[in-house]
Amino acid sequence: MGDRVKGGKSRHPDLVVEVAHPKIIHESGAQILRHANLLSLRVTMATHPDGFRLEGPLAAAHSTGPRTVLYEGPVRGLCPFAPRNSNTMAAAALAAPSLGFDGVTGVLVADLSLTDMHVVDVELSGHPGPRGRSFAVHTHRENPAEPGAVTGSATVTAFWRSLLACCELPSRPGIHLC
Repeated sequence: MGDRVKGGKSRHPDLVVEVAHPKIIHESGAQILRHANLLSLRVTMATHPDGFRLEGPLAAAHSTGPRTVLYEGPVRGLCPFAPRNSNTMAAAALAAPSLGFDGVTGVLVADLSLTDMHVVDVELSGHPGPRGRSFAVHTHRENPAEPGAVTGSATVTAFWRSLLACCELPSRPGIHLC
């Protein structure tokens, strides 16, 4: 599936079917998301308050209890004040351009019980169908982290393995940066 066909014309799909074979999602998932008509995408990142490196008005935010929502709103408003804690949210906004930085909701939560991990929940939904029910996906990720760390300890390993996997692609071996 490509954005351009012979002659350089753009093409935009009228239908995206989410029950595609995993190989299709692997090869075209990013393009599918670029054209998907999502109703909502919400990314919640929770960690111990010591794991945040906040700036501006968020730097003064303090936990008021065991679990405190420090920010909830468009990702665009969060990124400037939490540049080291909003990368997953920014990636989601880039991956879903039908919503973008203004349509993706970012939630930053200080949780005193999370002394050794970062938790990321991603919730997305599509428009309701004829019977009023919507397609929905919810993922929950727990990434071990040293106390006070901004980056989870599994992140470097996952990044490195992704780079190694790129080198093994039969169609385009090596690492290609755009």
